[in-house]
Amino acid sequence: MSGTRKVVLDTDPGIDDAMALLYLHACDNLELLGITTILGNASIENCTNNALFLCEQFGITAPVYRGADRGMTGKQPEDYPDFVHGLNGLADIEVTVADKSAEDQDACTFLLESSNANPGEITIIAVGRMTNIAMALNKDPTFANRVKEIIFMGGAATCEGNVNTWAEANIIGDPEAASIVFNSNIPLVMVGLDVTLQTRMSQAFVNSLMPDLSPLQSLLLSINSVYASFYKTNQNWDEFPVHDSSAIAYAHNPDLFGRELGRLSCILAGEQRGRTLFVPDPAGNHQVCLSVDSNAMLDDFLKKVTAAYR
Repeated sequence: MSGTRKVVLDTDPGIDDAMALLYLHACDNLELLGITTILGNASIENCTNNALFLCEQFGITAPVYRGADRGMTGKQPEDYPDFVHGLNGLADIEVTVADKSAEDQDACTFLLESSNANPGEITIIAVGRMTNIAMALNKDPTFANRVKEIIFMGGAATCEGNVNTWAEANIIGDPEAASIVFNSNIPLVMVGLDVTLQTRMSQAFVNSLMPDLSPLQSLLLSINSVYASFYKTNQNWDEFPVHDSSAIAYAHNPDLFGRELGRLSCILAGEQRGRTLFVPDPAGNHQVCLSVDSNAMLDDFLKKVTAAYR
């Protein structure tokens, strides 16, 4: 592994986003410059409030920047996946923020200004729809030249989607944004369903992350029990997939993943709208993760988080 990465987390918390933020904070080779929020698992108001709440709970001092409340077409969602994440995005637990508040700048402005201040150094870890990044590219096309890499959780190259046969949730949430990012010439790493479905957590695993009776143990069990219940009801799985934390794992240690070079595109029209297409090409600047050492990833998650929070 190389030295420390400067990262921005673009997120829509979200239960699995909460676990990803927990893991990121425990990785000492990832320097979190800021958190940008995006609608997705809940409204932008809820997602931003959840990010502030989680920062307070996890002891994260990084600033939070509110992002877009609608997609690139200007359309706002008619509903959110409350059947997965609860109405507020965090399993409908009480989300009370004591002191932390979102910055005055919006997410797009922060992305542009932070990349100006750190040209060629920032890795964006995007675990929601990519609207904020697409907006930054539209506002300043030279933004693409200043971003080191985007690692995104989304898409499905070799497996079915999780919204329909073709599409994964983050990509179909804003296909136009995904297309803009795919065509931007920014080096991309796709951590999609091809690998995130391969790694699964149990409630016992979540329970082992924190000391007994810890407030954080209670929080993590409360939110993940709702997540686990969805997958038990929907798929009859006793464990739940590790979606967003897989993108953190890649940023922390890419050697955990087998990947292939090529070029990504996104279908924007017709019944396959939101589908990610991957064409292998040794000259491409997109990498798609196709395999993962799940046991090593879960071991690392456990070691990092228990060391950071005990």
